[in-house]
Amino acid sequence: MDKLEIPEHLLKYKEELITLLHKSQDTFEKQLSYISAGSLALSVGFIKDVVKDIKTADCKWLLNFGWACLGITLLVNCISHIRAADLHNRTIDDINKGRYDDKLVTTRFKEIGYVNWSTVITLIVGIASIIVFVSINILS
Repeated sequence: MDKLEIPEHLLKYKEELITLLHKSQDTFEKQLSYISAGSLALSVGFIKDVVKDIKTADCKWLLNFGWACLGITLLVNCISHIRAADLHNRTIDDINKGRYDDKLVTTRFKEIGYVNWSTVITLIVGIASIIVFVSINILS
């Protein structure tokens, strides 16, 4: 079977998309870290200003759960960054050794995608838990 001929302009466009994808991924990881760390720091630092007495607050488990989710988001995002670099290095090594396998590369990218979505979910759940806690206890 002949290899599919791809027009030059589409090859250039593909390269641009790949570059944009890498930049987007890098920005995503940074923003996720900033948002989760900032939310964690702000909620820890200012909870006493929003809830008069944390000892008598209702649903403290929501606050603890929210903080745990934000902490998990940060940890998993750091691990994900290292894992993504490892997977990319393996793909580069496979290319260099003539062992490139498109299915394996797709599996590697899916793994990164799953981890990214899980960190987005833990971020949303963490922030939502803290907001619900504050809403229940605001200046009570």
